[in-house]
Amino acid sequence: MTGTDSRLARAAFEALGAQAALAAALPGFRPRPAQQRLAAAVAEAFEQRAVLLAEAGTGTGKTFAYLVPALLSGLKTIVSTGTRALQDQLYQRDLPRVRQALGVGLKTALLKGRANYLCRYRLEQAKGEPRLTAREQVGQFQRIVAWSGRTRSGDMAELESLPEDSPLLPLVTSTADNCLGTECPFWSECFVVQARQRAQAADLVVVNHHLLLADLALKQEGFGEILPGAQAFVVDEAHQLPELAAQFFGEGLGARPLVELARDALAEARAVPGALAALQAPAQALEQATRALRAAMDSLPQRGAAGRARDAVDVEPALEALQAALEGLQAALAPLREGAPGLEACHARAQEQLGRLQRWLEASASEEAHGASPAVRWYELSPRGFRLQRTPLDVSAPLRAHREQSQAAWVFTSATLAVDGRFDHLAQKLGIEAPRTLIVPSPFDWPRQALCYLPPGLPEPAARGYGQAVLAAVRPVLEASGGRAFCCSPRTAPCARRRRRWPTARGRCSCRAARRATSCCSSSASLATACCWAPRASARAWTWPARR
Repeated sequence: MTGTDSRLARAAFEALGAQAALAAALPGFRPRPAQQRLAAAVAEAFEQRAVLLAEAGTGTGKTFAYLVPALLSGLKTIVSTGTRALQDQLYQRDLPRVRQALGVGLKTALLKGRANYLCRYRLEQAKGEPRLTAREQVGQFQRIVAWSGRTRSGDMAELESLPEDSPLLPLVTSTADNCLGTECPFWSECFVVQARQRAQAADLVVVNHHLLLADLALKQEGFGEILPGAQAFVVDEAHQLPELAAQFFGEGLGARPLVELARDALAEARAVPGALAALQAPAQALEQATRALRAAMDSLPQRGAAGRARDAVDVEPALEALQAALEGLQAALAPLREGAPGLEACHARAQEQLGRLQRWLEASASEEAHGASPAVRWYELSPRGFRLQRTPLDVSAPLRAHREQSQAAWVFTSATLAVDGRFDHLAQKLGIEAPRTLIVPSPFDWPRQALCYLPPGLPEPAARGYGQAVLAAVRPVLEASGGRAFCCSPRTAPCARRRRRWPTARGRCSCRAARRATSCCSSSASLATACCWAPRASARAWTWPARR
């Protein structure tokens, strides 16, 4: 038993026992003492509105361990996990199983960031987009249009044939910058609004860390917050939170948003007499200045400090040209703002982007003199773009303030949280003083039940042939193990990106299922395909983990 007087802790502990409802409802379910201990600790944190840091080794079953007390408590709970793929897996597979087994009728909702939902207004705007010339893109766009008439959620993940990095996505989804809000003619049909309304009415909401931090950082993407009403928060894959929080409490400026601003301004101008002539030159100047800055940074390393970028011969003039182009577009938009809601939104975006650029260019001493927390300025290059980022050195204060203001229970869990058996490092980063802590080890006997394989001779992850090299190295392992493998790669799993189909002991699985089972560990992306936990052991003389 739990050794506690907590009613909820006892109920959660017993629900995961050998004779409980979960064991009867789930074939192959086995009670795990570590899972029961974790569930009891989560339940106690819920009842006492406490903060719990819990490390649960691989195979503990921590998802059930926090879902059971969350559902039994009746508290409005926000569950946040590391990626959208894990979010889908949690909401579509794990949560329905536990809820049905426990027989609870609580309302649940899945909420993603704005960029995951179709924007009807931008879809209409894109129908006249002259850039859609490639036959493949035209076909994909036509499928999006057809799907838009029958979808109920607007979740772009429903379009299995659309690549996750498709250039069409920015054309048919919105951002906090380009959303028209209540001025949008499709406001009553907005999928983001509907998703937020469902979340506000639900008892348990599944989000991802990006969305959680967006609300904590008061960047609600133009809609009402869902977090203030929550009584309990569960942060799964919590080891990712400090680094992501630094991004959200900082700010960035990227090449793509700048180009989109220029193009959106021209698209909105077509409906306002005289606006196109006034905006064409400054919009083109902004797009050219953005490309010129990327070209000027071409000789720089992929990532570095702002000072290194500005010391380059051609970069400083390119930054000045970009600033002048933003000022020019902002000035051109100012007298046209009342002509259309879209032009007013473009003017606000130009102001915001200009402010971000100016703050990135400011000296640290000037920032500290105005009372702002110290920040690191850095840049990052992609093949065709760049990002200029300001990242605060310490995010513990705002995280602590938001957590204390919520007056809710907070549970942070992951397979890797402690350092040398202590949580001091993480607690300091999250601004937590004297938290409750728990470490439950993995039930796996790793030396007997698993093999770890590090392929030799792989190229650098950024190299052109990296994906094919990983495929060549992994395929024999998957064939020998009957698919029972867990593949970790510093980049998005190549078989998911390339839509390959893996032969398995149970037949074949689609890479869409693989993406839904994707999770993150540290800075690498882990891929768990649908065949990873096949019930049959390998025919070869290898010993693999029992199915969990």
